[in-house]
Amino acid sequence: MHAHDMSVSVFEVYKNRPDSLKFRGCRESTVQRYCFFLNFQKIIRFFIFNSNDFSTFASVYEKRRVMDAEKPTVETLIATVLSDIQQKGYSSIQPFDIGEIEERMMLFAQANGVTLGSDRLYMSAKQLQHCMRASKFAKGLVVSPNELILFPANRFQMELYYDGECFIYTDGQSKFIVHPNYKMKVSRDIVKLVNFITATRIKDPAEFTLPKYIKIETDRNSM
Repeated sequence: MHAHDMSVSVFEVYKNRPDSLKFRGCRESTVQRYCFFLNFQKIIRFFIFNSNDFSTFASVYEKRRVMDAEKPTVETLIATVLSDIQQKGYSSIQPFDIGEIEERMMLFAQANGVTLGSDRLYMSAKQLQHCMRASKFAKGLVVSPNELILFPANRFQMELYYDGECFIYTDGQSKFIVHPNYKMKVSRDIVKLVNFITATRIKDPAEFTLPKYIKIETDRNSM
């Protein structure tokens, strides 16, 4: 039923009701607009709230808004995991996403048959712990906590390579390795995600000139 038809039908009902006296002297078009407005209110109440308990809806919305506002940032989560590892040797924080997969990675994967397990990049306490192993300390390969904390934001300005198995971000000093389809446990489920797996200092400046590395260029047309 069109809006005009709806308002006319309501008008026919209202003009036969006792309270139609308040419309006496009004133009029919005015009454039609008023009746359509009342109908519109009823439709909104039914489809959005399905009840008159607006206070419940508002309460749920406010709780969700507060929860979103209190959600820790990615940088805070990484810092907390690193602090846990330093103090306890482990962290119980669940894997978390650090942002969307870059377009250059996604386009390369599509063009070269590389399966991406997710459209977002993840980090986990287990893999951050791997970055801080004693053996890496002994060899001088450990990256700084600050580099790990800033990686989610800094990756966009880094060079990106693919070695046939993993993607590697590098700033020339360190490299951050990302597996495109990493099997891992999240809560009780086994899933496959695009996951950061480790970071290390670069010992050989010429490493990325080796034939196994494919440099992924930024698509200038998409910028």
